[in-house]
Amino acid sequence: MEEEFFSESIIIPTNDRSGDLLYVEHNPPLSQIRKDSVKWNGIYLLLIHGMEGSSESHYMVSVGREALLRGYGVIRINLRNCGKGIGLARLPYNAGQSDDLETVLDFTRKTFTKDIFVSGFSLSANMALKFFGEGRPKKALAFTATSPPLDLKRSCDFIDSKAGLFYKNHFLSTMKEKVASGIYNVSDQVIQKVLKSKSFFDFDDFFTAPLAGYKNVLEYYHTCSSIRYLSGIKIPCLIVHAEDDPVVPSHVWHDINWKLYPKIETVLTEKGGHVGFISDPSPDYPEGRWLPKILMDFFDKQRKLLSLN
Repeated sequence: MEEEFFSESIIIPTNDRSGDLLYVEHNPPLSQIRKDSVKWNGIYLLLIHGMEGSSESHYMVSVGREALLRGYGVIRINLRNCGKGIGLARLPYNAGQSDDLETVLDFTRKTFTKDIFVSGFSLSANMALKFFGEGRPKKALAFTATSPPLDLKRSCDFIDSKAGLFYKNHFLSTMKEKVASGIYNVSDQVIQKVLKSKSFFDFDDFFTAPLAGYKNVLEYYHTCSSIRYLSGIKIPCLIVHAEDDPVVPSHVWHDINWKLYPKIETVLTEKGGHVGFISDPSPDYPEGRWLPKILMDFFDKQRKLLSLN
């Protein structure tokens, strides 16, 4: 994305007194870079990636590009020790780390604009739903959540089953590599225990939950599952999920009575996988990626409803 659009790297301290830093990529509105570009509409879009992703994940880049072309400014957030932020934090990210989202929201409001949209993907879709359902002050105008693991325990059970074997092995491998590298503030004994994890449940029990301050993994899953916060969401929200998602079980989606949540719009597709949503290339979707259009059409609609120019 840096090759197509100007990108500025920004380092933001977290607000938990850990000394950890967040590495974000700032793509200014195109009109600030090119005189003949679409006028800035006054809004910034914050994008947050999923598990073991980064600011350069395909969905972050494709949605960010679409947002810039529609007149938005964009900030792509790297979660702790992800992407170019590797080695800048001593604590890992987790699915309920809504304070880090608030940190970047506060920075954006202070530095660029108070008119902000947020788009979270996968693990960070859960984080966004939790954040906006926690009853915090409204620091964004609307948000989207793509492929969220609404119930962390049931999602863990699914990915730890035979159905999720490929993704379990992939994610566990990359997460264990980070632990083995010594970037986290843990003892050698903990590292060796974590490296023996055979499941997501074990990894979160040995590592994620205790470092996040929870007494055990079940408390972590219960406290951070976004399904508990849906009723608290007071700003417009769009949730997108695919029936064939190989990481997040669709039966959780169908157990929810979405009509109970008036602020939430939902899109459930038959195909799309996990934050993929790719079809054959067409004039409307040259790369075959149609998720950016769904998300940005929602944000454009919200902008018009709010009478923001």
